[in-house]
Formats: sequence, structure tokens, C-alpha cells
Amino acid sequence: MRRTLTILVALGALLYLGTAVAGADEAPPPAEPAATTAAPPTAPAALSLESSTSTPVYGERVEVHGSLQPVTPGEEVVLEIDLGDGAWAPMARAPVDGFGSYTISFDALAAGTLRARSTISGAISANVPFPVTPVVRVKAKPGTAFRTATLRAAITPSTYAGRARAVVRRDGERVARAAGRIRHGRLQLDVPTPGIGTFWVELTLPAASGLASRTVGVKVTARGRTLQAGSTGRDVVGLRARLAELRFHVPAPSTTFGSELYDSVIAFQKAYGLPRTGCRRPRDVAQARPGRRPETALQASVTAHRGRQDAPDPAGRPSGEGRRHPAGLDRRDRQHARGAPRDSAGRRPPPPPGSGRASCTEP
Repeated sequence: MRRTLTILVALGALLYLGTAVAGADEAPPPAEPAATTAAPPTAPAALSLESSTSTPVYGERVEVHGSLQPVTPGEEVVLEIDLGDGAWAPMARAPVDGFGSYTISFDALAAGTLRARSTISGAISANVPFPVTPVVRVKAKPGTAFRTATLRAAITPSTYAGRARAVVRRDGERVARAAGRIRHGRLQLDVPTPGIGTFWVELTLPAASGLASRTVGVKVTARGRTLQAGSTGRDVVGLRARLAELRFHVPAPSTTFGSELYDSVIAFQKAYGLPRTGCRRPRDVAQARPGRRPETALQASVTAHRGRQDAPDPAGRPSGEGRRHPAGLDRRDRQHARGAPRDSAGRRPPPPPGSGRASCTEP
């Protein structure tokens, strides 16, 4: 019995040793790598910039604002401007609050392009155009009908220099233009006033001296008066210009209402069916339009200055002998034209006021 147990123990030991040797020969499987979690990438800082005023005038206080995300403690934003030479110059700076917002105030002194830059993260905003226009103050003096009105403008800064252009409008339609140069911040410009009443003048200053262009408007009034033989002034020249525009024959420019201009007025009144007074009332010439001129007006104008041949006289007097006279004059006017002495230029003075068919008094 003892022998049998000894044999069994020996066999068990042999089996254990064989199993151990076989396990040592087999390599253990490689260990699985430990799973690692990568950190998410950091988003770049975003900086915005907006202006409270789209087109400020020179010297105006302007406020810009924006936000920075994410927020970094102690962050500041610097406002920079490019004046067109590609170089960014700092203007002002402000801290960023706990919500990432900032506000910067400054005086508008030059036009250019703005941007914001953060001092720590280095974020840069999009470019924002920044036009600054000059300060323009315009005054208009009452003008003379069919002549001009004077505009006086003061521009700030006084260093601004450019050529201003004016467009004269009436009832929305452009009727005249003018231009003048600004010197030392001052402009004096005579604008045409082709009529009587109110005109609207648009004055445009171009971009110059580091400032953007600007257009301002001003109302201009042109006054007229009743003109008759012997009247003097700039409006007499305006009357001549208006009659020439209506295609009537007119004398040489003069500030005195003489006999030849009197004949031109008579021709105008005859062509338009007005009382032939030889006096110009402001409303009459102002309301006339070249496109609506009667066909007989040109003939009346020429006849008034060259004289006309009357029909044969029923009494048998020789035709045309001593009977050439300006067209449109009545009998008393013709008697004055025949009997009045001539001046040094060979011209007779116009008939005295009130000698025609109607008076010069305004209705």
C-alpha cells in the first residue's frame, strides 16, 4: 500500500513539472496599450469692431465698440488707423471687461481705415472704413433775377483745399452749374439764377486734404423788379440775357435800360400777347419759355430793330417815306420816335414812361 502511494505521488510530481515547463516555453500575449484622451484644440481669439457714426464730420466725438472672445484677464484693445499709406498708427486703447466687451472714444480728425488689435492674444478685427467730412457753413445772399446770387462758405479745417462744384436746381430740374476754388477754408461763389423766385443749390466739396467728400444744400432767392426806360443795375443786364435766351435781338450788354433794349421788350410783349408798355415786369419774362415761343416772335424782334414798311397809305402818301418806326409802338410812341433828338451814337431815346398803351405799374 505504501509503495502504491509513493508511485502516485511521483507521477503527480512529474505531471506538475511537465506543465510548468510547457508554460515557460509559451510567450505571454502582448499587453493592450492604455487608451489616452487628446485635449481639444484651442479656438483662436475673435475680435470685432463697430463704429457708432457712419460718416462723422471733422472734430466730432466718435465712439467705437466691439467684443473679444475668449476673454483673457488683463487684455486690452488698441485702436489703429491707416491713413492710406499702408502704415497702422495707434489712436487709443481701452481694457476688455469680464464679458469681453470694450468701448473707445476719440475725435474724428482724419479719414482712413480703422482696425482693433488685442495686446495679449494678438487678435485683429476686420478693417472698417472711416470717412471724415469737413464742416461746411454756407450763407447765400439774395440774388438778381436772371443774373447770379453769391454764396459764401466757411470750411473747417482751414487747411482744406479743393475745387467746389455747385448745381442749381429749380423744381428738381438742373438749370445751371458753377465751380470755384476753396482757399484757406473760404469760398465765395456766384451761382447763376435763371429766373425769379427760389432755387436750390447743391454744393459739393471733393475728397481732399485727408478728408472725404461732402455735399450740402442751400436755398437761394432771386429777386426782380419792374424795369423801364432809364433803369440801371445788374438786373438790366439780366433782362438782356433772358431776352437773348428767348431768341430776341438784344443790344450790347449794359447796365442801363436804353432805347434798343426798350425795342426788344416791345418785341417780346408783342410776341407773347402782353400789353406793349416797354417795361419789364418780373413775372412776364420769368414765365416765358423758349420752347413755347410763338412763331411770330423772331419776326417781331427783328422788325423792332430794323423798322418795317407800312402798307400803302389810303391818302396816297408815298409808301415808307418818313414812316419807318419800331414795331409794336402806338401813335404817340411813333411821334416821339420821329421827333426826339438823336444822341451822339445816332440813337433816339425811348419814349417817356407811361406814354405807351399801358403803364409800368405792377398789377
